[in-house]
Amino acid sequence: MDLSFLSYHSQVNLWSVHMDPQLFPKPNTFQPERFLDQDGNFVKHEAIMPFSIGHRVCLGEQLAKMELFMFFVSLMQRFTFHLPEGAPKPSMVGSIRPGVAINVPFPFELCAVPRG
Repeated sequence: MDLSFLSYHSQVNLWSVHMDPQLFPKPNTFQPERFLDQDGNFVKHEAIMPFSIGHRVCLGEQLAKMELFMFFVSLMQRFTFHLPEGAPKPSMVGSIRPGVAINVPFPFELCAVPRG
């Protein structure tokens, strides 16, 4: 995202926007309900910009969203997911790697059981 202030042009770090505790209390905690209204309907938050905005927007945004939706729907239709017995819950904090603009989860095990 680009920003102009007093004729100075700069790029805004989207990670810092997405992790801002004023916009998203407890940003390191997985809370999908923060994007739902009281009736359980999705509410789009204007601060979420995973594909950037403006002239730097990802050209493949719509294709990526469609492909990800189809991929996850097919997984949910065909499998039930759970942690292995006795396994600790995965950390929702993750790790930040140099040169990677996203928070990468720590490795964890997951069982995918085919649906009957």
